[in-house]
Amino acid sequence: MLERNRIFKPIFILFALTFESVAKICDFPSEESNKQCFVKQTLASLAHSPNQLAVDKLTNTLYFSFDVGQGEYLPGAIQIDTKRLTVLKGVKDAFAIASDEVANEIYFGGSHGVYKYNPTFKTLKRLDVSNLDIWWLVVKERLYFVRFPSLKAYSYFNRTVRAMPEIKHTVNQFVFDAQDNIYFINSSGLFSVKYNESDALLVKKYPRFLGIATDNTRQIYLSSEDTIYVLSKILQKLKAIVSIPGVMGMSFDRENNLIYSNSQELVRLTRVNVE
Repeated sequence: MLERNRIFKPIFILFALTFESVAKICDFPSEESNKQCFVKQTLASLAHSPNQLAVDKLTNTLYFSFDVGQGEYLPGAIQIDTKRLTVLKGVKDAFAIASDEVANEIYFGGSHGVYKYNPTFKTLKRLDVSNLDIWWLVVKERLYFVRFPSLKAYSYFNRTVRAMPEIKHTVNQFVFDAQDNIYFINSSGLFSVKYNESDALLVKKYPRFLGIATDNTRQIYLSSEDTIYVLSKILQKLKAIVSIPGVMGMSFDRENNLIYSNSQELVRLTRVNVE
């Protein structure tokens, strides 16, 4: 018995040390695998940030906005690698944010319409379109947006605003996947519209979705009240990634690490193998 204790005691100590080391580096266990977890890195603590974030992949800069009171949101930027934070001037209300990765430009939308910002030349231009209150922005060859308070989807091209025939429902947020199919969420659930079609198909009614985003490969991610999911491309089924409550906005950095916002902070998650 004494010899057996001598054999097992070091193993027990090694297990305890391993468990302690994992606990120190793991902030959130992965729902996909017990061999992976996520490390939380707080990028900024701030007043409530709206539902949309965008990353300039060229400079790895996160664009966001924060509530300054009276229903207006100021735009800010964090250089993710250096953590340098700046507040951008000249934009009146930046509730919605989108990145044009081809032209390397950032769009801000809110109660005063849409602004286009070029980070390289530090130029800001307000688009020549009036009577717009923007809830959500998407850039894919042209500008798409959701109008408030109707929550109807439109496109903007050559100074012309047109309703999107593909989305006849009210919509809170929408994205395009790698095949240019549209996925949108509203109070009734998650819907899809295939490319060049106009019939919306219900993908998932529950849980109640708060946010939707695509990663660098256009894989679709969704957040609910307590979980972040990824949508499988073939089976159209949701797979839980990590359990985090209150996630509103999501985006991805240059290395495809998930960034999210809640009512108190902006956070980046990085995966860690625990074996």
